[in-house]
Amino acid sequence: METPLDKRDDESLGWGYWDRIWPSSVALSEYLIHQFLPSKLTGVKVLEIGCGTGLPGVVAAHLGAFTMFSDMVPITLEAVKETCHLNHISNFDTCTLDWAEKITSRKRYDLVMGCEVFYDEAILADISLVLEQVLAPGGKGIFCDPNRLGLDTIELGFQEKFNLSIEQIPLNWPPRKGIGAEKMVYLYELTRRSQTTS
Repeated sequence: METPLDKRDDESLGWGYWDRIWPSSVALSEYLIHQFLPSKLTGVKVLEIGCGTGLPGVVAAHLGAFTMFSDMVPITLEAVKETCHLNHISNFDTCTLDWAEKITSRKRYDLVMGCEVFYDEAILADISLVLEQVLAPGGKGIFCDPNRLGLDTIELGFQEKFNLSIEQIPLNWPPRKGIGAEKMVYLYELTRRSQTTS
């Protein structure tokens, strides 16, 4: 995948967490490929929250989904547009999204995903609110991170409105030299309590 970050220096992009590829985004991208290749995402509406470089959203779009990339930082969305252009992706759009505010758009998504977005306990309520507002009937949220907050905290953050299933998936990036225990990250799948997990 080619990105606009390959052609710019750090100073022109500005400092932030968004302009790096996080290991969990690679793990989620690999998960999407293994689960949905070649075309099981065709016609699926995907929202990536806190998209940063947008790697999982780009992968979802390559697998046939329509991806809405969202972030609070406008330059992030400009970089994602350029990434999509460089990779000949047209089935996407972008929007700014503040998780703490009411969402006025009536668009609904079959899949809402994010990586490294469970970075603060207070954020979980905001993400839960986003899911309540944008998940289509039967939709699910899929999130990936190294479990910074602890599983109990994450379960408590979503238990009122959502069923939560958790699994560990392999983390193959960045490459590691030598032999050792396989590094893992956590994949969290959220569905509304009023529906059963598929």
